[in-house]
Amino acid sequence: MTDPSPDKKTAILSAALELFADNGFHCAPVSRLAHLAGVGVGSIYRYFKDKDELIHALYEQVSNSVQEVVNQPCGEAQPLRDQFVDFMVRLLSYLDAHPREFRFLEQYYHSPFGIEKKRTELFAGQVQDFPQPLARIFSGELAGELKSLPIPLYHALIFGPVSALLNDSQAGLITLDQATMSSLAEGCWQALQN
Repeated sequence: MTDPSPDKKTAILSAALELFADNGFHCAPVSRLAHLAGVGVGSIYRYFKDKDELIHALYEQVSNSVQEVVNQPCGEAQPLRDQFVDFMVRLLSYLDAHPREFRFLEQYYHSPFGIEKKRTELFAGQVQDFPQPLARIFSGELAGELKSLPIPLYHALIFGPVSALLNDSQAGLITLDQATMSSLAEGCWQALQN
């Protein structure tokens, strides 16, 4: 038996990103995904046990792409505030330039898949793989410097505004520029400060 083609797997993941981002998980039948990827339905099951496994694999791919951008060193000698602003601007820039990835992540994190991911990684305190400023915030290392809040509130104060601004940008209501992204990041930082 020959190994499955990496090109087919790439085509499947690319089609899945397009289909899930544009139509949601439930309105993306495997038959339509196969047609969009230019493969047979059976080919999808050579790579993925089921649609859930495909969704998780796509999440890993998209998440890794985002992590490559946001985990770039930002100068740990910089004050944490500057590291945080730099992280936020990189995140906003990347997701604004990649709207399908953003829409997919939005759906993922607001689905049972993402709820479980948050529960096991973020809210269980497994933050060592987060970018430096977030790891320090979520770990409680900054007690006294930041408001004493439960992790879900830190998460909401950081990512809620990011999501709202990106949705407005993608709806054409605002154009994201460096000043706007920096202002949002500064506002989030101020909301966290003691």
